[in-house]
Amino acid sequence: MALRWIGMVAVVLALSSCLDPGLSGRTRQFSGVYLHEFEGSTFVEGATGIPGDRPDYKKTDSLEWIDQPRLEELLEESLGNGDCYTVQPILITFVGRRTRYPFGGAGHMGLHPSKVTVHRMISAERLGPPFCYDG
Repeated sequence: MALRWIGMVAVVLALSSCLDPGLSGRTRQFSGVYLHEFEGSTFVEGATGIPGDRPDYKKTDSLEWIDQPRLEELLEESLGNGDCYTVQPILITFVGRRTRYPFGGAGHMGLHPSKVTVHRMISAERLGPPFCYDG
């Protein structure tokens, strides 16, 4: 019986690695726009400006910071204006690693298919004041 369970676990692990060969990506340089929001963090890789519409969570990454003192310098205390939780846009370049979650989500309420963990910040600059996406 135990051998059967061990065999099933081995098959599941093998299949999951086939479904997503990038389950644990390599450490590399990333750049894009980080949209910091209350209980949310959306990273739009390759973006150079604020997206006109809220990016689709399923097509973006959650961002995780190991050490974020530089980020704290850029963020304002504003969490909401009564109608929404404001988005604070930051253009960033950093060294990090992407982790994919093929059977569950990353970030707040599992909205994203992956998360990118920031290991070393290269640059970060605010793209404008906090704002709200319509809708």
